[in-house]
Amino acid sequence: MRPSRTCLTAPRTTAHGGFTILELLVVIAIIAVLMALILPAIQQARERARVIQCRNNMKQLGLTIHMFHDTWGYFPRNTVRPRGVTQINNEPTGNLWKWDSGSFESWCRQILGHMHYDRAIAQDAISGFGCPSDPRGPMYKIPTYGFTWYVGVYAHYRNLNDGIIIDDTDSKPIGKVRISDVTDGMTNTILLGERPPPADGEWGWWDSKCCIEDTISPMIGKRTFYSNGINGKCPEPAYYGPGNVMDNCFFHALWSNHPGGANFLMADGSVRMIAYEASHMPNGQKTLLESLATRSGGEQIPEF
Repeated sequence: MRPSRTCLTAPRTTAHGGFTILELLVVIAIIAVLMALILPAIQQARERARVIQCRNNMKQLGLTIHMFHDTWGYFPRNTVRPRGVTQINNEPTGNLWKWDSGSFESWCRQILGHMHYDRAIAQDAISGFGCPSDPRGPMYKIPTYGFTWYVGVYAHYRNLNDGIIIDDTDSKPIGKVRISDVTDGMTNTILLGERPPPADGEWGWWDSKCCIEDTISPMIGKRTFYSNGINGKCPEPAYYGPGNVMDNCFFHALWSNHPGGANFLMADGSVRMIAYEASHMPNGQKTLLESLATRSGGEQIPEF
């Protein structure tokens, strides 16, 4: 009989795994690199979405302005009552200023009925008037006024009312611009441009007791509202270009919070992004943007 054999085995040990400090540092470094790569892409995607929303706002305003034209036979304008479209002494409860004879009526106020905001008061922030790319938010306002980021455009501060949206508050003849008056062509004439409210909130109101400058802007402006900004004396003339919401000087010209340029609503309802580099582009005796801002200047407009 074969004798039994006793197996002697060493006790089995269990290995406990874990990260060393060096491995943890490597993992953290990898995560940091991935975050550095991903975050800019996320931010760019968010800004693209904001730009699209801003363009949609302008497209909707274009549709609304043309609906107004279909109803009244002319484009909305800045005027005084009773020349406008709101009824005398029919202001909504809580509005800051009475709608009596001679009171100011902005083009923004005129189109609100087509936007279902006909009973809005001056203190309200109107969603369609705000650009989401502004760091203050599209519903930014001050206690007494709401703002508009989208303004009517004319060519030069010396030539008020050569655009499509005009002001006849100080004019005895009633001014009304019709589609037939846009002889430069609806495709080649700017209707609205972007201009964020200034840092101090004192201008850019969509509905004020005055003034034309709140809702209409020249393509080339001057040092009218602010003498100085955060970097010293405001430039004059003021050209379309990149700006800063903390600097009042940039209220003197068109600009946007989008990188590289701003959106412009053309008279035919299309929206174009125009690069800041176009601000000094010559076109005959004017700049290209001045030519685009006039409704009947007769300029030849190149492809841009």
